[in-house]
Amino acid sequence: MKKAAIITSYVFHPIFLPTAGLIFVFSLNTYISQTTPMNKQYFVIAWIFVNTVIIPLLFTMFLRWKKVIDSIQLHSRKDRLVPFAFAMFLYFTNYYLMKDVPLPQVLYSIFLGSSIAVTASFFITFYTKISIHMIGMGGLTAAIYGVAQVYDLPIVGMVMLGMIASGIVGSARYILDSHSLRQIYMGWGLGFLAVYLPLVNNWG
Repeated sequence: MKKAAIITSYVFHPIFLPTAGLIFVFSLNTYISQTTPMNKQYFVIAWIFVNTVIIPLLFTMFLRWKKVIDSIQLHSRKDRLVPFAFAMFLYFTNYYLMKDVPLPQVLYSIFLGSSIAVTASFFITFYTKISIHMIGMGGLTAAIYGVAQVYDLPIVGMVMLGMIASGIVGSARYILDSHSLRQIYMGWGLGFLAVYLPLVNNWG
């Protein structure tokens, strides 16, 4: 059971979810993909991948090399503070730079929501070890649900799939004793609201 939980935690690692979510949104065959040229889609996906995967991973490895943190897995609250602060800077920088690229409004809302989620997780980490896996899953589910609402898409099955995947990831984190149930639920709720509210209210 623990081996399956470890594999699940790696497959749904939060560092990959912004890129995965963006690819999913573009694949919905809606106004977003139809009005965004393929070369621009590739550019945005590559930009997000570099800024939310490559750079944070390299920075975390650098911190481990300098012995600023004990593990790149960021098991402790202390280890999370500096990487989270750096991620917060990257996410907001990414959001403001992307504002200069003509894109559908919902994408700006998703970028803003993701930045808010990372910022909130940074401050919450001073008090408790909130589940960043669940923040990512909550945000991904909110992106699917929010886009479905905005464009009136009949993708209830996809929304349910997001909920089921969230339950699987949350169970994996609990089995590994990485978080309490409160931290798991708090993480999912934060991720969902941080992305959903900007989406449906056209913020960004």
